[in-house]
Amino acid sequence: MQRNAFGQIVASLRKGRRDPRTGRPWTQQQLAEASRLSLRIIANLEQGKKATLDGAMLESLAAALQLTTLERREFFTLAIDLEDELAVAPVYDVAAADAELLELFASLYQPAFLYDDYFDILAANVAALTLHTIEPGWLQSLAGEGERPNFLHVIFAPDSPMRRSMQDGWRMLALRNLHQFRAMALRHRHTTRWHDLMAQLHMLPDFSAYWEETHFDQTDVYSRLRQHHYVHPLVGELRYSVMANTVYRPVVHRHLTALLPLDEHTFAVFAALRNAKPGF
Repeated sequence: MQRNAFGQIVASLRKGRRDPRTGRPWTQQQLAEASRLSLRIIANLEQGKKATLDGAMLESLAAALQLTTLERREFFTLAIDLEDELAVAPVYDVAAADAELLELFASLYQPAFLYDDYFDILAANVAALTLHTIEPGWLQSLAGEGERPNFLHVIFAPDSPMRRSMQDGWRMLALRNLHQFRAMALRHRHTTRWHDLMAQLHMLPDFSAYWEETHFDQTDVYSRLRQHHYVHPLVGELRYSVMANTVYRPVVHRHLTALLPLDEHTFAVFAALRNAKPGF
């Protein structure tokens, strides 16, 4: 990643830390002290100027910024001063990879979503929409002109069907998806899309509080594997795991998540959803 883009990402992560006394974002001086690096190094780094960072210095930055395991993997990769396009092999065929992903998505029987690093929804199958009683028209209404609906907007919208369908399980859904979003979108914190999206999301009820909670709860996130257990108001108790697969692209990656049933009842519910229409 280009040096100036990485510096902007570091600045964004720094501003995500809060001074417990004032509630204000960390200054460069505070990050320098927490990471045991000089203020000049931090300033040069954020301004995109040449700053030589070895492994120990990057680890100190990651520790000061309280990055999870998934976030660290992204952070260390981004620190390499290379063009994004060099992260894929010369023989990489974007069209073929997209076709393979869409073919797999279309063949799934389980509820599934396809989205990008920003959590913008590329596709949602009938089983997923029906499970959460999401009407396609409502979903599309969340998207601006020429844009796609965002999965975090779906979760945090005041009239979100997922608040009703997951009931007591909604809080865990919100927290776990925010943890995933922090890691997956870390590489895009310097972009206009990131800033626009965050401005929109912070206007939604609960989002700001949950966003802060996922940063300061000290919970490590080392896997995209997630499990949910809750009572659905229409089909009863559900137990399933969320399995995710990523197709890596030069800049914005694509992700496929499918729900895998963990008991016979959930398996039967998912089987019935295959040919259902949105709304039980």
